[in-house]
Order: sequence, then structure tokens, then C-alpha cells
Amino acid sequence: MIIFENKIKSMKKLKNISKIYTGLAFFVLVLSLSSCLKNGNYFADFAAAAGSVDLPLAASNNNGVEAFSFDVTVTSTVLPIYANVASPSLPTKATTVVLALDTAYLTTYNTANNTNYELLPDSVYKISSLNMTIPAGKRLDSVNVSYDFTKLNLTHSYVLPITIASSSLPIEQWNHLLYYVSVKNKYDGKYLITGTMVDYYNSNLTGNYPWTAYLVTTGPNSVVLTDPTNGPVHLILNGTATSYYGTFGVVINFDPSGSGVINSVVNYYGQPASNTRSGQLDPSGINMRDPTSKNIDISYFMLQPSVIPATPHIRTAFNENYKYLGPRP
Repeated sequence: MIIFENKIKSMKKLKNISKIYTGLAFFVLVLSLSSCLKNGNYFADFAAAAGSVDLPLAASNNNGVEAFSFDVTVTSTVLPIYANVASPSLPTKATTVVLALDTAYLTTYNTANNTNYELLPDSVYKISSLNMTIPAGKRLDSVNVSYDFTKLNLTHSYVLPITIASSSLPIEQWNHLLYYVSVKNKYDGKYLITGTMVDYYNSNLTGNYPWTAYLVTTGPNSVVLTDPTNGPVHLILNGTATSYYGTFGVVINFDPSGSGVINSVVNYYGQPASNTRSGQLDPSGINMRDPTSKNIDISYFMLQPSVIPATPHIRTAFNENYKYLGPRP
């Protein structure tokens, strides 16, 4: 899966962590031989062949973010953080490295890239140690981060920001790394939404199609429709102006069998929310995900008894197609 405009590498549904990280360790070892080169020349701080220390995955994609995506059935995992001695020859002395969390760098990254990553909560992870020693004659060492996904709010985008705080060797330019770890089910992704919408209470409100949006995992078989800018809302047009229904977010519940059948639609903000809005599946629709194309056809209602007092209280009817575009960021 490639996200952030093909700049961030991600590993999808990592179910054999040891096997994958055996390969990753080989990649990092190879990288350690090349990351010390710049335009075919050694950096000036490699004088005396002592080298410098970096976080090699940061050098691998030039922007310091590594994304790891896990299937929603995975409840926990362990990921290593590597430190690397980048030098033209093997170090003759042990290298000490001290890691730290760097929330300031996370803020700087969000501002520079117009992202809204949040700091990973303490309850979700545990680092084995922030100190490591790379033995003489070796380039690489690591510490482990244990993740408990059962404590993760799946609708948020969390990052663990790591930096090299100090080292017995000079610290290379690749000393910041943002670990973005997400949990996703098979319905999660980026979609192009087309269709029709009718508001029976206010005819000035119409559908805002086509609309590129995300389906974000909320559970093993459920997703919430999410606008990349405004969060879990459904975009509409108020005349010609872009708007959305307040306190109405579309949560889609799929059949646990994995058949792709949609069982129900509920309101993300409560069923009903404080303004009496709720979601309801329209049984006359296709209401199905195609397993080959991954496209979704769905029909549903927004009910609002406070403005539509007559049963069945249908204020707005939606008939939509979600064309799968790929993984979401």
C-alpha cells in the first residue's frame, strides 16, 4: 500500500511479523552501506572513518514517516526501532544511542505537510528501552515497541515520533522518524462517491457528487464515511455552497460472514443524535460490496422526527455508489 502521494511505504496486513522483519533487517543492513553516501561522496563528518548514527528507515523515504497497516483481527504486535552506524568501515568501538519522543517534530511535520497526526497515547504502546548499544564491529541495533491495538481509537490517525536524542557518535541528518500504525478492515479505503440525494424537508439541500471520501475502520466489520477535511460527516450542497449535515455521520455495518452484504446503517453521533437524526438502511437498495472491484452500492435514509413527525420520519434519502480508489492515507 502506498500513501502520502507515493512517498510513504506501508506494510499491509502483517501477519508474519518475524518473517517480514527478517527481510527488513536485511534491507536496513544494505541501506546502512548506502545511506552514508551523498551524491556519490562520503559526508564530511566521516573523517577518521568513525561514522555517524541515523534511523535508517528515515533515510529510506526522505521524509521520515513509516506507515504500518495491520488487519483489524490483529490485536497486538511488536515492531523494532533500528539505529544504524553509517560509515565506510565497521566501527571499532561500541556506539551508544539514546532515543526520545519528539512531539515538537510531530507538530512541525503536521504544519509543514498539512496533516493532523496525533501523538500515540501512552496506553497503546510500550518501548522496551530508549537506550541501545551497537556493539563494536556491528552497524545495527534495535529496541522493540509493543502495541496493544485493543486500546486504539481506530478512527484517529496516531503517530509515535522518535528521535535520536544523543549518541557517542555524531548524529546524522536522518534522526527523526514518525511511526504511523493503523488497523484496518477490508472495507477501509479511499472511494469516489456518486449517486443521488433527496432532502424532503429542504429542497435547497442537494447531493455533493462526485465526492472523494474515506471509509475508516471502526470495528471488525464496520466503517464510518469520512470527509478528508471535515471528518465523519456527509458532504452536501446548500444551493451552490459546500456544506454537511450536523451531527450526522454514516456508519456502515457489514455482515460478519464477510459476504459483503450491508446489514445496517447508523449515525456515528448517536442513534439517534441529540437533534433526533439517525441512520437507517433502505432495504430496496443493492446494499452490497462487490468482492472483485471492491465497489459498494448502498441506499439509506437519514431520519429526523423533530422535523418530519410522520412515520417513518425520513428526511433524506441517499442512493450511492462507492468506487474503490485504493488504500486511504
